[in-house]
Amino acid sequence: MATQPYFNKAGKRIPGNTTIIGENLGWKTRGLVHWAWDLGMQGKNYRETQEEAAGTGTIIHACIDAELAGKPWPTFDVPPEEKAKIDQAMLGFYEWKDASRLEITGSEQPLISELYQYGTTLDHPARINGRRVIVEVKTADDVYADFWIQMAAQGKAWDENFPDDLVTGFHLLRVGKKDAGFGHDYKPDLEKAWEAFVHLRALHDLKKELK
Repeated sequence: MATQPYFNKAGKRIPGNTTIIGENLGWKTRGLVHWAWDLGMQGKNYRETQEEAAGTGTIIHACIDAELAGKPWPTFDVPPEEKAKIDQAMLGFYEWKDASRLEITGSEQPLISELYQYGTTLDHPARINGRRVIVEVKTADDVYADFWIQMAAQGKAWDENFPDDLVTGFHLLRVGKKDAGFGHDYKPDLEKAWEAFVHLRALHDLKKELK
């Protein structure tokens, strides 16, 4: 999905939170380079391996997104063993959803932070047990710092726009690329992740001045 443009009240285009993070945070770069090098030493193409690993996980991610948006599942054609993985992961999602009393309150909601001059979009604005939360779905084999940084930026933008309905927690729904398993991670606050985003936001502007 292409990143949508964001504009502040003055009509000036401002960066999105994923652009700010993606262009200025290089913590995973060394690991990705080593991963690609190691595959090359094994005689494997990293692009083909990445696509193969992401296949089933991407389908599950799309199914979860469809469920959260109240839409039908996407159509897919996979071998029986992969279909079993999808069913098992979705069962895990349903168990979490029922236990948490999840309530989706919108879809694809753009937000602008005038205080920090960035935009973001909440795929699934939600409440859990009646409390406002940030819910994000990722396809990955591990939990990475940039996930929490992104969610922290979403939470602050929400609080700025809806001060009477503040975010009370952050829920990361993760689908494994390798095992296609469903996992849930929760944090009550993301102050350190927000601090990191503030630095990245400043670096985003500083980088332009250094060119």
